[in-house]
Amino acid sequence: MFDLDHSLAQEIADRAMAILPRNVNVMDSQGLIIGTGEAERLYTRHEGAQLVLANNRAVEIDSAAASALRGVQEGVNLPLCLDGQLIGVIGVSGEPEEVRTFAEMVRMTAEMLVAQRNDHQHQIWLQKRTEDVLSAILLSGQSAQRAIVEAQRLGLKPDLRRTAILLELANPSDIEQVTRWIQHQVADAWCVPLHASGMVWCPPR
Repeated sequence: MFDLDHSLAQEIADRAMAILPRNVNVMDSQGLIIGTGEAERLYTRHEGAQLVLANNRAVEIDSAAASALRGVQEGVNLPLCLDGQLIGVIGVSGEPEEVRTFAEMVRMTAEMLVAQRNDHQHQIWLQKRTEDVLSAILLSGQSAQRAIVEAQRLGLKPDLRRTAILLELANPSDIEQVTRWIQHQVADAWCVPLHASGMVWCPPR
């Protein structure tokens, strides 16, 4: 499950408040405020958010309800979801009639930012997993059958005949840039970091 952290939550709140004349709170899956325009409320529990999390539905709080709940101001609180899973709550402070539309806009923007972060994290994981699998096939010196099966699952085409080419760079700081460039030169080629200044490049024959 995707973990909504303070960095992303505060980015959501800051972006929303840059264009809205309202305070925005972002709560995690436990109802804790982890992004807000009111620093004194950071990491306090929001009982309105807990109601949203318990029922997976919007909760609107007027001034009378706010006085009966702890850590709550009047406003609109909406579920924040990723791929249909509830991961947190978006809250916009103000009289519900006035901020209802604002809250829906903030939620839409927040879910776009969450999806982008999730995709980025997945790409990092996929790159690391690919490097681990290819390293096991090329460099382990042991039976690589399990790694080959995993390579097939990742779409790396381990059945192609390949030529292994060892590349050494004079400047180790260039390795990331060179790796990105060389990966796009030949379709289905493998490129595996070897050490600080070298890599193994395996284009299909």
